[in-house]
Amino acid sequence: MRKKELLKKSISIVSVLALLLVSGCGAKQKEVQESQPKESENTASQEETKEPAAGEETASGQDITIHFSEHVANIEAQEPHMMKIIQAFEDTYPNIHIEITGKEVSEHNTQMTLLAGENNLPDIFWLEQAPAKEFAQNGYLYDLTDALNEYGINDSLLPGLVNSCTFEGKDCGIPSEVMMVGFFYNKDLFEQAGIDQAPITYEDFTEAVDKLKDNGIVPLTVGAQDNYSIWAFETMIARYGFFDKLEDLNAGNISWTNEDFIHYFEKVEEMRDNGTFTEDIANIGYFEAKERFLGGNAAMFNTGAWDIGDFESSDMSQNIGFFWGPTFSDSQYPQQIGIKASGGVYVVSAKAAEDPDLLDAIMKFWQFYYGEEGTRIIAEDTSALPCSRYNGTIDTQAHPVLAAMITALNDDWDAVTEPFNSMSTTVAYGYFDATFGVMTGVYSPEEAAQYVEDLHMAER
Repeated sequence: MRKKELLKKSISIVSVLALLLVSGCGAKQKEVQESQPKESENTASQEETKEPAAGEETASGQDITIHFSEHVANIEAQEPHMMKIIQAFEDTYPNIHIEITGKEVSEHNTQMTLLAGENNLPDIFWLEQAPAKEFAQNGYLYDLTDALNEYGINDSLLPGLVNSCTFEGKDCGIPSEVMMVGFFYNKDLFEQAGIDQAPITYEDFTEAVDKLKDNGIVPLTVGAQDNYSIWAFETMIARYGFFDKLEDLNAGNISWTNEDFIHYFEKVEEMRDNGTFTEDIANIGYFEAKERFLGGNAAMFNTGAWDIGDFESSDMSQNIGFFWGPTFSDSQYPQQIGIKASGGVYVVSAKAAEDPDLLDAIMKFWQFYYGEEGTRIIAEDTSALPCSRYNGTIDTQAHPVLAAMITALNDDWDAVTEPFNSMSTTVAYGYFDATFGVMTGVYSPEEAAQYVEDLHMAER
């Protein structure tokens, strides 16, 4: 691909981000994407989408408050772009007010499930794609299909993120982030251990771990208390044929105890036995693991594009690299793949949509969020990957981590979706628990596979 171009001081992010040609959580999603959008799609202007003028009002002219629930506990620190966009939106629409609250993701998910049962969901909120489909199936969500076209939002989204979460052919959510995950590494610690480049194969990875340990460096910081923090390992199970097996797994024609998945869990066990993970993995969570990485106390950290902002603002921003994780010679399935997809989604509650004025205000907010100004704030003010078309440039000297992510996003490794979004919530979290169970020594590879199989079998 065009790696040399990406080394220039300023690069255009438009064509790079348009490579996200994945179909999200629809029933007929294609997991590995081999095609790219036409050039005309990459450079499509956002002028077609009507931008609101300052001081515009809602249809009724009455004050309206939108209740918004996010999946992070500290919104200002963890999602600064959202606060800036809300402020800019309220300046444009003085009679629309957004009350936003947030909780850590697992607490947020639990709360949304409880509120759904009480018919008391917030007006707009974040969900992972699998729960979003379940909420839609139960009638808790507004069908966004027509509104996304009416308000020009589909015209603003990157081509690969249109219809990113559907249920029975209808849009049930809008992409909240670019889901791009893998291993970030500390270049200085790699150099200190005599590692010349990021590992590609499992053998390379194991050798790197050995060198890091020999130099007294923790290879990989992982926090098992947050069982969702397993993103890079999802890519690994995809390399053992997850998507090729998915239909037969759902039908019960094959089991999670198949030879390939056992090999996956065996690799995780080998990593544990080789001292790859943080020794106190069972006692820390995702945020503690990230703090250790940013504090220079571990060489690698498993996360995704949402952490670009924190990495960019850290003292070690110039020394952070990225790679997709190890490939496996004992697998017959495609190895040069990476998760380059849409992540969680924003949804609108069915209850909120019963009020025409409130619904109009909500859609005006999403129109603004994915429009020119909201996209500019995300890309320029907070150094994140926007889900909508952006026609500006990124200074790679000022934003080295963002540049590293763009380089990987634009490489020749094929894109796959996140396996999590292809499973039910129960099975997906069961897979997470099983993997962490092997990491912590609770499960053997066979026990881990059987644990997930039992959960999946109960749903067939």
